[in-house]
Amino acid sequence: MPTVLLILSLPAGAIAYVVATRILSSMALPDGLQEFLILIAPLFVAGLVMVPFLIPFFDRKAKEDLAEHRRAMASAAEDGVATPDDERTPAADDTVPVNDPNEPPATR
Repeated sequence: MPTVLLILSLPAGAIAYVVATRILSSMALPDGLQEFLILIAPLFVAGLVMVPFLIPFFDRKAKEDLAEHRRAMASAAEDGVATPDDERTPAADDTVPVNDPNEPPATR
């Protein structure tokens, strides 16, 4: 279903663009303002109309990426490979020194 909505987003945006352009063309506005609005406002309206169609597709992709990341982290933990959490900056009450390559060297 998200792929179908992704495909339908383009026609929905095109229809919204045409409708917004016709509405703005029929309004009696000063010439400079009308030309500017006819150029920019329909694109904005088309984008707003397309967003609800695009959100399910990107949500599904994000969930797939998150699941892959979790699998990679679990696999790395099983193999004994250091994870980014292992190289964190120590808290003030930590007694074990942690070597953080991003931290500048201590000056004495």
